[in-house]
Amino acid sequence: MTNERPGLCAGCGECCRTRPGAEDPARFLSAPDPASALAQALSSGDWVLARLAGVRYARPATVVERATGTVHRGAESAACVFLDEAGCRLPFADRPRMCRDLEPWANGDCQAGWDLPQAAQAWSARQGLVDEALLHLEPALAYDGRHRTPESP
Repeated sequence: MTNERPGLCAGCGECCRTRPGAEDPARFLSAPDPASALAQALSSGDWVLARLAGVRYARPATVVERATGTVHRGAESAACVFLDEAGCRLPFADRPRMCRDLEPWANGDCQAGWDLPQAAQAWSARQGLVDEALLHLEPALAYDGRHRTPESP
């Protein structure tokens, strides 16, 4: 059973068009090599590292971030790379936790069951995993900013 409501979301879709959902570190921790799993996601260009209160967390890239290869403030207000005309192209179980936990409402006032502060809290103890994943990426990417992590505030 899911909280997915295609009939409601099709008429709005504001969440997917303006703020891609944060992922729980559990997605990567369940892999045999969590750092490699995170590095692979980041190197695909479909995932980025964003920041909240200095904590780096994984989320889908926006179409702007995918096109420019960088994460910057304001880019998160663009559409998620997984959004297409029919809605999210990811199966419900493969969507970021924040997306799966979003409860749609007919008036567009959707409720997040797991939000950015909770994502930052979950990722705060996993910053070593983020560092290790970045080391897996090509060294050139780490130097020119294309390693898909925002600059320090």
